[in-house]
Amino acid sequence: MYKIFINEKPFILTQQDMTEIRFAKCKRVQYDQSKILEYVKDCEEMKSTGMVVICDDLQAAMKAIHTHFVTIEAAGGIVFNAKKQILLIKRMGKWDLPKGKIDGDESDEDAAVREVSEECGIGKLKIEKKLSDTFHTYKMHNHRFLKITHWFKMQTTDNKNLVPQLEEQITEAVWYDWDSIDINKLDSYFSIKELLLDLK
Repeated sequence: MYKIFINEKPFILTQQDMTEIRFAKCKRVQYDQSKILEYVKDCEEMKSTGMVVICDDLQAAMKAIHTHFVTIEAAGGIVFNAKKQILLIKRMGKWDLPKGKIDGDESDEDAAVREVSEECGIGKLKIEKKLSDTFHTYKMHNHRFLKITHWFKMQTTDNKNLVPQLEEQITEAVWYDWDSIDINKLDSYFSIKELLLDLK
């Protein structure tokens, strides 16, 4: 299954229908390669509530999606400390996770560690495991972009104060108790909330 977020609405490629209540209002269609751009444009409309595309071959469907977008790759981290707190940042008024574009020949892992360090002023980061990638789209200068973010769960033993990277429009960097966080009520992006829900 692939969950792509188009204008903050789910566009899901799946081999079987979604039963979760948060996807109940999504339009259901059977995959047709000739209509893939039509599906995307449908999901871009303001009135859209999202779309579930049921298909037999997920890889082929995802490949067809890619032909209509310029792909950008990024990497980021879900970071925990020894107190079982999660690192959250506030960027442009919404809670987010530290992430950024991969530079040149940089590995996904190196980019994720670098971005967390730069955006939060934190070190002593250790990757524990690879998490699911997230996908979201945006339009700029009449081009469609598909941003793929590679995520890693990390631990840190760094106890120094967090320093938000203001030039990246990050106004806060905080530790939040993981056990008490209500992800569904978090003022964040759907792709971030889905990633956190998967980790719960």
